[in-house]
Amino acid sequence: MKKFAVMLACIVVSLFTNAKAPEVTDVSVTGEGVGNGGRPVVVATCAAKKADKVTDADLTRCAVRAVLFSGWVDKSNTSSFDASVSHPAVAGSPDAEDAHADYFADFFASGAASKYASVLPDTRKVVKSGKVYHVSQAVSVNEPELRRKLEKDNIIKSLRSGW
Repeated sequence: MKKFAVMLACIVVSLFTNAKAPEVTDVSVTGEGVGNGGRPVVVATCAAKKADKVTDADLTRCAVRAVLFSGWVDKSNTSSFDASVSHPAVAGSPDAEDAHADYFADFFASGAASKYASVLPDTRKVVKSGKVYHVSQAVSVNEPELRRKLEKDNIIKSLRSGW
């Protein structure tokens, strides 16, 4: 009887402690070209149940995460044959996030990622798809400074380190 009571208590507790899904999720990033100083300009898209829940910090986090781990494709200077220029991820591969999980968890949670990106004004677009709003905005990512920060913290190798 005691085992049954403990098991029942565990089930009841687990029903009430369901983890909530994040309100804002990263969806996609597409390249829009290269801005001032060689900084990539990307369009970051986030999804939420309410459009006003998506903040500039969410969009910059999405853009920095994409530039760091998945790279971006620039289709702005291509006029024919569906050509594009692919820019590799700053961190080298998506596995870098898992290899340095503690560092990147703190990097994104503390808001340090927002220092390396800025939202371009008057570029926000909101599209409703079913019950979800997709909010897109152009974001300029300071890739050279981001690379310097990661090199300084020994997360990636410096380009000057040689072979």
